[in-house]
Amino acid sequence: MLELNNITLHFGSLAVLRGIDLQLKPGQRLGLLGPSGAGKSTLLRLAAGLLKPTSGTLSNSYRHPLLVFQEPRLLPWRRIIENIEIPLRAAGCHADEARTRAMYWLKQVELDAFAQAWPRELSGGMAQRASLARAFALQPDLLLLDEPFSALDPALRTTLAALCRRCLDETGATMLCISHHPHELVELTDSCLLLENGYVQRFDIDPAAGIQGRSETADLLYRRLLQHEALVAVG
Repeated sequence: MLELNNITLHFGSLAVLRGIDLQLKPGQRLGLLGPSGAGKSTLLRLAAGLLKPTSGTLSNSYRHPLLVFQEPRLLPWRRIIENIEIPLRAAGCHADEARTRAMYWLKQVELDAFAQAWPRELSGGMAQRASLARAFALQPDLLLLDEPFSALDPALRTTLAALCRRCLDETGATMLCISHHPHELVELTDSCLLLENGYVQRFDIDPAAGIQGRSETADLLYRRLLQHEALVAVG
């Protein structure tokens, strides 16, 4: 379990996070929204162990957390399958196992026909799918996604979100995902956190409410984001 208790983080005199409490249990899928500069990526990097809090306690019992950035970050001098095999080999996989796992996940994201392609030969959506294949091939038990679909058009974002949901169903990985798109996020998650002025508010999604319930939660989150932008504009 990932647990944050009364976490505060300062950059110099600027308080980015204030008294954050968070529990993320195995199998949960949590979304994180907030206006630009609210500290979403900072919170994600805390969860990944890349930052230390100014005060409070953080414990993480997940053994294989993995952070996926906004950009695919594929090695341009390596073919697509090699981009997946290299981190697997670095993690101790035998060459045959690395090749098998790489091809399996390329097939899951419908890129097996492009295994020998160079990154420059892929579209933006294809490159992001390759990045997801690499992530799931590494078998994370905690997947941390930093706006992985932000650079894509709405149709591609929807397709990749559905693909990510399918992969999560297969692996059972826990997820914490940042997005600026409430309607996209509620389709991926069990609950969402809204981060404003260093504080978080939780919005649980009732599975019994179905599509209508998810849509209402997304509309509420969207209104909150718009209200914040309006206050900033007049302030």
